[in-house]
Amino acid sequence: MKLFKPSLLFAFAILHFSAFAQLDKPAAEAFIKRIVPTIATHFVVKEIPAQNGKDVFELQSKDGKIILSGNKALSVASALGYYLKNYCRDDFGWNGNNMHLPSILPVIKGKVHHTTPYTYRYYLNYCTFNYSMSWWDWGRWQKEIDWMALNGINMPLALTGEEAIWRDVYRDMGFTDADLAGFFSGPAYFSWFWMGNLDGWGGPLPQHWMDSHKELQKKILERERSFGMTPVLPAFSGHVPPSFKDKFPQAKLKKTNWGQGFNDVYLLDPNDPMFLEIGKKYLEAQAKEYGTDHLYSSDTFNENTPPTSDTAFLSNVSKKIFQSMTAADPKAVWVMQGWLFYNDSKFWQLQQIKALLNAVPNNQMIILDLFSEGHPVWNRTDAYYGKPWIWNMLQNFGGNISLYGRMRHVAADPSIALHDPESKKYGGYRAYARRY
Repeated sequence: MKLFKPSLLFAFAILHFSAFAQLDKPAAEAFIKRIVPTIATHFVVKEIPAQNGKDVFELQSKDGKIILSGNKALSVASALGYYLKNYCRDDFGWNGNNMHLPSILPVIKGKVHHTTPYTYRYYLNYCTFNYSMSWWDWGRWQKEIDWMALNGINMPLALTGEEAIWRDVYRDMGFTDADLAGFFSGPAYFSWFWMGNLDGWGGPLPQHWMDSHKELQKKILERERSFGMTPVLPAFSGHVPPSFKDKFPQAKLKKTNWGQGFNDVYLLDPNDPMFLEIGKKYLEAQAKEYGTDHLYSSDTFNENTPPTSDTAFLSNVSKKIFQSMTAADPKAVWVMQGWLFYNDSKFWQLQQIKALLNAVPNNQMIILDLFSEGHPVWNRTDAYYGKPWIWNMLQNFGGNISLYGRMRHVAADPSIALHDPESKKYGGYRAYARRY
C-alpha cells in the first residue's frame, strides 16, 4: 500500500501472558482532575484486586460521592470513562469533547462491575505516528494518553525519540553527524524511515529535534506506565545508514528499493556478526534512556520482498532478529506487524509464513493481524501456527476521505474470533490506532 498504509487500527488479540501493576493512586487522582477538573472532588479512588489476572473496575455511589474502584490506575480511568458515557452522556474524543456535565451527578444504583476478557488492548501502528502525530507536543500527547486510559488501552506502540537513540549508538560506533546526515528523514516521514523503506527524505534532521523528542518520549512513557500500560518500543530490523558501506566495507549488505522515486536503502544481513552487535547495542542504549516493558516491534520485510523464498533463509532471518533482542533482554517479546502477509501474499505463502514465525518461541512473539475485518490472515495460517495474535481493524487508509465501513464485521468478528476453536483461545485484547 506504500504511503497508503493502515492508520486507525482496532484489535482484539489472542494471547496467553499478561503484565500486572498495582494501583498508582496519585496518577489516577491527577487524571480525574485533568478530565473533570470542576467536579474532581466528587470522585473517590479505591483499589480492588484483579480478577483472574484480568483488569477490573467497579462503580458505585456512596455518601454523595462516586466511588471509582480498579486494580490499577488504568482501570480507574476506564471506570470514569464508563460513568461519563453511560450516566452523564459525555464524551472525551479524538476530534473534540462533549463534556457538558450535569449540575447534579447521576446516582449509580447498586454496584457496576466489569472485568475485561482481554489481557492486552493494543493501540497505534507505525503510520499513525506520521499520518497524525508528526508535530505533537506534550500537551497533545497528554490528551491522547488520557483518551487511551478512558478507553482501557494498555499496550500502546511508543516510537517517539527513536532517532536520538540511533544517533548515539552510531556515534559510539565511530559515525560522525555528517555520516548520518543522509540517514535520518524529516519528521513527516519517520514511519517509513523506521520501517526501513527510505533514508533522508525531508532531512537532514536537526540535532535539537532529536534531543527534544528524546525528552518527550520520556514523558510519554512515564505517563503511560503510571496507568499500568506496557508500551511497545522499537528494535533493530537491519536498516543501516548509507554510509555504513563505507565505514564497514566488509559488512554483508543488501540494497532494497521501496519504489515511488525513493533511493535505495541498505539492510544488514542477519548473518553478519554485526547484526547481533548492533541490535544488542540499540536495545541497551534504549533501555538506559527509556526503560523497557520487554515488548519490541521489528519489521524487516515491510513492503520489501525478501531476496529468496527459501524457507531456511527466512527462518534464519527471524532467528537472528530475535537473538539480537534477547542478547540485550532475555525477556524480549517480538511484536510483528502481519501486514506483509497480506500486502505481499503472492510471496508469503503458507510455508514462508510458517518458516518466519516458527524460529521464535510462541511465548515471545505477538503477531498483529493488521487487516482482520477485511482480509484476515489468522484463519488461513492455523492461527499463526500457535503464536499469540491480535485481531485488528483498519479504520481507514492514508489519503482516503470517503465515509464507509464494514460495520457488521467490526461488531461481530472480534467475538467470533475469540470464541472460534481455531483461534487457539489464548485470551484476548483490543487494539486501536489513530489518524486524523
